[in-house]
Amino acid sequence: MTAAFSNVKAQAAPEEVPGPGTRVDDFTVAYRISRGMSADVFAVWHHGLLAPAVCKRLRPEDAEGEKNRGLLRAECAALKRLCHPGVVRLLGENLRAPLPYLLLEHAGPRTLRDELRESGPLEAARAVRLVQHVGAAVAHAHARGLLHRDLKPSNVVLREGRPVLIDFGVVWELGDGRKCPPDRSGTPQYLAPEQVTRAPLSPATDVYSLGAMLFELLAGSRPFRAGADDWHAPLSARYPQLAEEPDFEALAARGVPEGLVSVVGKSLSRNPLARFQAVGEFLRALDEFTPVKVYPEQLTPEAALLA
Repeated sequence: MTAAFSNVKAQAAPEEVPGPGTRVDDFTVAYRISRGMSADVFAVWHHGLLAPAVCKRLRPEDAEGEKNRGLLRAECAALKRLCHPGVVRLLGENLRAPLPYLLLEHAGPRTLRDELRESGPLEAARAVRLVQHVGAAVAHAHARGLLHRDLKPSNVVLREGRPVLIDFGVVWELGDGRKCPPDRSGTPQYLAPEQVTRAPLSPATDVYSLGAMLFELLAGSRPFRAGADDWHAPLSARYPQLAEEPDFEALAARGVPEGLVSVVGKSLSRNPLARFQAVGEFLRALDEFTPVKVYPEQLTPEAALLA
């Protein structure tokens, strides 16, 4: 990363997209990692910490309205409440800047999505272990009243093989008095049916997305076909999970044990009351499919050594 900072530029004006070598406050931009719905994500070098970091910064066109600023504030507040080895750490923030941003730890360059693209479906025990690690981080968030709402392979970074959950951009606080979200924030293929219909949410909502993630790691494909890309189409056409059953034949074709298929199927139940009601319950149901046990709030010493 050092070469990217050889010619440090003057600090960018707020309306500019910072290019490589641009100094912004206490950090220098290396490169843009991704372009999100309302924010750009950059790899940066933090001069105070003398370490790489990640900057999530609103774009000029998205910083004008209050909605995106509010989402960034909510993400910042959520991360301040979380402290878990499987959750990305907040290093700092500037929410009053013309283009507000968060500074996050740089957990690594590879995501579970990258691994799937490069290697295809995973061996069952490893897929289970990865989802249990992610589930432990999700359970930690649930214990503090927070739903992630956007669990998917691209939001899981692999730090030396260990999953780290990122992107709390649409986090939902269970105890704020609102039971139903104002929108369908999240990624369509991983949304629980109640997210699509904007019904009340619960921890079982994130259980559904964990189940969809596990299905994909095992099968190499998502549990449902892609929905219609037409906003005038009925909801059931845009979101097949509202009317169709998961493609369990894809799991059978991979030789996934019937018991594990049943656990995945329960996590993907259309009715949230038919799912595992807590992430810990889901993780314990997965225990028999891997010799390494991972529990919600912390790793056991054995799991830390073997995972």
